[in-house]
Amino acid sequence: MGLSSSPGSGQAYEAIPSVPLAKSGQPVCYLNDHLEQVAAYAQAVAKAYREHWACLLGDPLAEAVAKALVLAAISHDLGKAASGFQRSLCDFTHRWEFRHEALSAALLLAARQAQEEWLDLAVAAVLTHHREIDDPELRNSVAWIPLPDPDIVAEAVKKFRTRALELQPYWNWLRTFWQAHPELKELPFPEVPAELQLPSAFLRDLHSRLDGLKLPDNPGALAMLLTRGWLMASDHAASAGVLEFKDDLPRPEFQASRRFQELLGECEGDAFLEAPTGAGKTVAALRWVLRNRRGGERVFYVLPYQASIEAMADTLEKYFGRENVAVLHARALDYLFREYFEKSGEYEVAYVAARAEDDLNRLVHKPVKVVTPFQLLKWLFGMPRFEIGVSEMVGGLFIFDEIHAYDVHVVALILEMVQVIKKLGGRCLFMSATFPGFLKGLLKDALGGEPTDFVLGESGLDEWAREFLAIARHRLRWRDTTLEQLCPEIIRAAKEGRRVLVVANRVAQAQELFRSLGRQLDDVCLLHSRLIRRDRVAREREVINALRGSDESRVRILVATQVIEVSLDISFDLIFTEVAPVDDLLQRFGRVNRKGEHAGGVEVHVARRYDADRLKWVYRPEWLSRTLEVAPADGTLLNAQVGSQWVRDVYCHGWTEPERRRFKSARAAFRHVLDALRPLRRLPEAKEEFYGLFQSVEILPPRFYDEFIDHQERKRYLLASQLLVPIPLGTFHMFNQHGRIKQLSNRTLLANVAYDDKLGLLSGEVDLDVNII
Repeated sequence: MGLSSSPGSGQAYEAIPSVPLAKSGQPVCYLNDHLEQVAAYAQAVAKAYREHWACLLGDPLAEAVAKALVLAAISHDLGKAASGFQRSLCDFTHRWEFRHEALSAALLLAARQAQEEWLDLAVAAVLTHHREIDDPELRNSVAWIPLPDPDIVAEAVKKFRTRALELQPYWNWLRTFWQAHPELKELPFPEVPAELQLPSAFLRDLHSRLDGLKLPDNPGALAMLLTRGWLMASDHAASAGVLEFKDDLPRPEFQASRRFQELLGECEGDAFLEAPTGAGKTVAALRWVLRNRRGGERVFYVLPYQASIEAMADTLEKYFGRENVAVLHARALDYLFREYFEKSGEYEVAYVAARAEDDLNRLVHKPVKVVTPFQLLKWLFGMPRFEIGVSEMVGGLFIFDEIHAYDVHVVALILEMVQVIKKLGGRCLFMSATFPGFLKGLLKDALGGEPTDFVLGESGLDEWAREFLAIARHRLRWRDTTLEQLCPEIIRAAKEGRRVLVVANRVAQAQELFRSLGRQLDDVCLLHSRLIRRDRVAREREVINALRGSDESRVRILVATQVIEVSLDISFDLIFTEVAPVDDLLQRFGRVNRKGEHAGGVEVHVARRYDADRLKWVYRPEWLSRTLEVAPADGTLLNAQVGSQWVRDVYCHGWTEPERRRFKSARAAFRHVLDALRPLRRLPEAKEEFYGLFQSVEILPPRFYDEFIDHQERKRYLLASQLLVPIPLGTFHMFNQHGRIKQLSNRTLLANVAYDDKLGLLSGEVDLDVNII
């Protein structure tokens, strides 16, 4: 790399490269290479999404977006060809203190002979591809000062003129680059840097129009969002060394299909699928995807739980390959780190591999995304660079699995999000084993059309479906007692050689049951959510290995809470559970005789009596009462149809009145956020509201303090995070009121609470299960 001196300096420390660089560091990245890589990526995006854009914007505006995107991509960093910026890349002591995109935009504006929509879109995207339109540093760089003091304005204008003249050493390079690229060649190149005009008038005019650019209804606003969003996405991908935009998906070969899967695979547009667990909903969903995918649009597989996401990602990788499937949730990096750490045993090796894969997953690179709804909702809350996420949602295929599992607040947000998805040309498939009628009605209203409704047993009833629906894996046994009073029967069943699942509704209750049963029998295991992450992973693995035969003697009884309802692919011989809302009960039953290994069904024992004062913090009393009121009789064989009817009967009137109020309030609040959404700027006031959706916090038990600090000091942050315990927000407030919370310097919450290796977090006088309902 040749070096030259900046004009008038002659000093070695002011040496600049003879060919401008895009960034510092190794390997060397030249500016022309980076711009061409970003432009090539943007061209691939425009080709893949051209049909979707035309459906939303019409052909002329879609063509303008495509042209603007590629122009912005090839020009967005031209302002880096300034001697001061190049010097800052070679000499870290030199601070340039100017936004290079102001010069990039000025070069385009110098070629602007008349107002052209595509050129204005490109300039807007270039100006804001790093900073939002309200960013103070960007405004200062273009000399648009909020409080226009004449002296301050004059200083800002002078600084712009000085920085523009710094393009002179590379002016011939800029002219040659400009003439070599068709997107730029059709525009006149300015004669000298002194001709460049301040972009302040353009930025001011753009800002004045933002209030009228409501998303996603206004086509001009959407065009602006798409140009900025895909420019940033293309820039991020090329900077990460990802040079290919993935638009194709492999077409997997499915084994012999079931009739309902074939029918869904022939369906175009929005659909519902109600089918029991084990029927093959995932394959049906993938057939729907392959039937509906028109180009490079993304596939979003949306699930409520992180554990469900990891399990689904494993399944989808078998069909499409890991290179095409991204996992996105708040703890995705932790999951990847554990996977690599178990293989290598070396922190740095595992961290680098996990970080690289997580970073790749968070680019737009992979066409299949397995996500929680929050990963999509955050874009609609106007988080920084939300335009990337919304751009990727355009024309997308959205599979909402386990749609019944969300609380009323999240359902309200999902319904509003679905309306936005439809305005963006997306198509939705909603799936559930149990589909309350009122929820289906709300979703139909949000879709704004008449989706195709598939219900196994009503759609495509063939011989396999008849046999499958008739299978009764469980016989319901109502017990007019508390769960604790069933301990003698639990012990007896375990001694007879049966593997027994015991499900409590509260952590403290599960801990007490574990103590009681453990005093009478060995090989009792406890699983709940108030364990440090490291212990919970180890405990889950212990249970899975034992039940799959690799270590069968170690788990004869598993005492668990609601965590057992999610994703663990295990099967017990017998269950004793406290009553819960019907959908939770059915999920628990699904962990017993899961594969139909016991012909004729096994007994599922449900204790009808419970501590109402304590359980009110976990479930609404109305749902417990309603579940019992309309329940099948004692001794009923539970097949899929009986279970579905039970769910419909419980929820036939929809939510309770308090839940309806909460639903309306959440929906109205989110509509207010959506109404404020505009391109080119974030919604900082919505950030707190978004993070308020998460009704839990993580604490550090004191017994792990020394280990935590050691990991922190050695910068092994992911190992440190495995020592934290999630607790409900209500429990946190109670701990805080008792003076048991201390915030460390790194903002970690140290809680003065005991922790036992077998029992987990010990509450003392504070309830571990206090949710805010």
